[in-house]
Amino acid sequence: MLRIFNRALLAAMALCACAFSYAQDGLMLSDAKVRQFLPAANSSVGYFALENHSERERILKAVELESIGRVEIHTHEHSDGMMKMRKLDSLTIGANSRVVLQPGGLHLMLFSPQQALSVDQTLKMTLIFADGERVNGQARVFSLIEQKRDSGSEHHHN
Repeated sequence: MLRIFNRALLAAMALCACAFSYAQDGLMLSDAKVRQFLPAANSSVGYFALENHSERERILKAVELESIGRVEIHTHEHSDGMMKMRKLDSLTIGANSRVVLQPGGLHLMLFSPQQALSVDQTLKMTLIFADGERVNGQARVFSLIEQKRDSGSEHHHN
């Protein structure tokens, strides 16, 4: 019974986290989060969803995050029988479409933290588009433990 309650509570918390969205000029940024840097690590990851509710495509050129030295947009692709990560110079969001950055697919790579990040801390986030447009929002810091729990990987280990 407690396990069912805990799962229901986690689901409710996830819905609340998704509720934080930022809309501007037909673009809606939601569920922005960055994983806390592991001890002695110089890189981490970030995710978000971006909806384009306009009739024109948008081209995301860069992402800035408070307290992070460098942010790159990356993708995973299958090449020569292996999954490889590749940096993207831009990301096109089609008219009336949605792009989700998530584990195993499109994602942000974060480098050179300027300070230690705390779980549940929020960071200012700015999406910068090819036409100079900017969308501002916030990203929540989460832990590796939370990521493993949410992906269900804890159920595959003894």
